[in-house]
Amino acid sequence: MNNINILIISHKSLIDGPIDYYANYLILHGNRVHKLDHPLDNYETGNSIYSLNHEQTKVLKRSKKWGIFNLIIDLFLSIKFIMNSDFKIFIGANNFDTFAGIFCKKILRKKINKIIYFASDFSEDRFTKGLLNRIYYFIESTVCTHSDLVISNTKRAELKRFNFGLKKEYSLVIPNGVLLKEEKFQEKKIDIGKFIFVGSVTKEHGLYPMIQKIYSSITKLVLIGYGEDLDKILDFCKSKSIEVELHYKKDHDFCIQYMQKFNGIGLAPYNLDSKWTYYCSPLKVTEYIACGIPVLISSVPEIADYVKEKNLGIVYSTYTNLDEIDDLLSAFDTNNFQDRSAAFYKVYNVNNLYMQIDKALKLDE
Repeated sequence: MNNINILIISHKSLIDGPIDYYANYLILHGNRVHKLDHPLDNYETGNSIYSLNHEQTKVLKRSKKWGIFNLIIDLFLSIKFIMNSDFKIFIGANNFDTFAGIFCKKILRKKINKIIYFASDFSEDRFTKGLLNRIYYFIESTVCTHSDLVISNTKRAELKRFNFGLKKEYSLVIPNGVLLKEEKFQEKKIDIGKFIFVGSVTKEHGLYPMIQKIYSSITKLVLIGYGEDLDKILDFCKSKSIEVELHYKKDHDFCIQYMQKFNGIGLAPYNLDSKWTYYCSPLKVTEYIACGIPVLISSVPEIADYVKEKNLGIVYSTYTNLDEIDDLLSAFDTNNFQDRSAAFYKVYNVNNLYMQIDKALKLDE
């Protein structure tokens, strides 16, 4: 797919995600990528930003006071932007953003050649209020039945979307992948007493209970990130005399470069307290492994089966006790892990993954 005008609308956090990687892929293949990014969770400091091939050209200033009603404002901004833009392919980074494109095509008769629902993690009972969940499911059903291609990041999410009316011939599973600026698969002597966690240090990511479970195995803990549980974890580590290296806010390039040098175990705790974890395709897990770091991961995410099958780390259940985890760590074969890491990267390299989208759309012919 090249030399095509493409419009992407997303709700963007402060950290790049799969939709940003896909935009990079499209630009590198010679397309003109128009991108409208609404703030995901940072309305207090964020505005809606329009860019062309990553060059910011317009800022749509936002109100800070409207709470969830900001989403309604986003919808109207998206619709207005779509109707005034010239493009052939529309891509929504979630069901809400995709809905705007479908509304413009089906109701306002905007000519759009293809609509892609670039689906994020599916979440059951996403909202605490039943009415909002019904609206969410209605939007999900609408985009699943009217998009030309629906991309799920796990087979579990795809199966769920079949229940919302998605047809198999319009469905594609593309897990969250990774792209390394420098491919380094050098030999490391893995220290099973050193651990690293990169990401949001929040209750739903489950790091604190994991640290409580494996603390006796930890000689050093590296944290890159922040969140509501950070102070609690730091206090606990101090009480157990665990050495901690903390990097509070670092960009993606720093994280990748640090992990490529790191010679310990990556922590990937997930629990079922937040229902999205069952459907998630954890980006950090793919980055750990591609950077030569074996993972200690719960059995909750779908990728845990692949990790176990390919001997890419240690998989434990939420019911596994400390002694069993210690035994699993001690028994894990770290020899030549760089070879397993390189093989993993060939599969999860985003360029290889996204080529499947071109083939599914038949735009590469």
